[in-house]
Amino acid sequence: MTKHEIITGSELVYGGVAIREKGEMLSLTDMWKAAGSTENKEPYNWARFEGRAFIDAVAVSQNLSEAQVLTSKRGKNGGTFAHWQIGIAYAKYLSHDFHMWGNQAIREKMEGVVQHLPADVLEQIVRTNGIARMLSGKVTAIEGQIATMATAVTAIATVVQPSSPGVYVEGKTSGQIWSSHNLPPLKNAPRWLGNRLAEMGCQIEHCRTAQLGMRGARMFDPDKASACMKNGLLHKAKVYASERMGQSKLKLIGGAK
Repeated sequence: MTKHEIITGSELVYGGVAIREKGEMLSLTDMWKAAGSTENKEPYNWARFEGRAFIDAVAVSQNLSEAQVLTSKRGKNGGTFAHWQIGIAYAKYLSHDFHMWGNQAIREKMEGVVQHLPADVLEQIVRTNGIARMLSGKVTAIEGQIATMATAVTAIATVVQPSSPGVYVEGKTSGQIWSSHNLPPLKNAPRWLGNRLAEMGCQIEHCRTAQLGMRGARMFDPDKASACMKNGLLHKAKVYASERMGQSKLKLIGGAK
């Protein structure tokens, strides 16, 4: 069995080692073994350092979370799996020969087409396409933020606290607001939410902080906060929580080979 053998319709094989697939995911652990199990080139080391930026770029270009493009599992059938484009980048890290093989064999397997362009041209096309999609995504995100802020300002204007005597607002902390929307408990997440609520004008005037146990806590108008959450801030909070949990999962990569 040669290094460049591909078992059509079933497995990719390099160096006599079958590389497992799960949908669009490839086993980086199998690729590491196929390349000779070189010490210090394990998937988790590469993912933490040399491959970090490329993994982030693939997640953005595919509109997926980091946890969806890179996973790790312990056990006999476990290992590190990543999106096949990340697999090609990892092959380049392992060796030039592996990279040339992967640029053709993996791409043909995953895209179902035969590539006739030189490997360097194909790589440049992929890079250019990825950059274009990433920039397009950022522009769309910025436009969405502007629209959200405009909507939030309009909503806030309708719930401004009246100045009449005897009218008061019972404030809530950012932690209470975070929990009331069934968001997962994460360290420093209430502070992240509180900063954005303050930027959007939700902090109660003349009551900068309130005593909460042994520490002070910023108080926010619940009506204004609710309007902001409905108009985009809740979505941003869910994305933030998802990314935080995805980063936590990546810390487990160090235990998988």
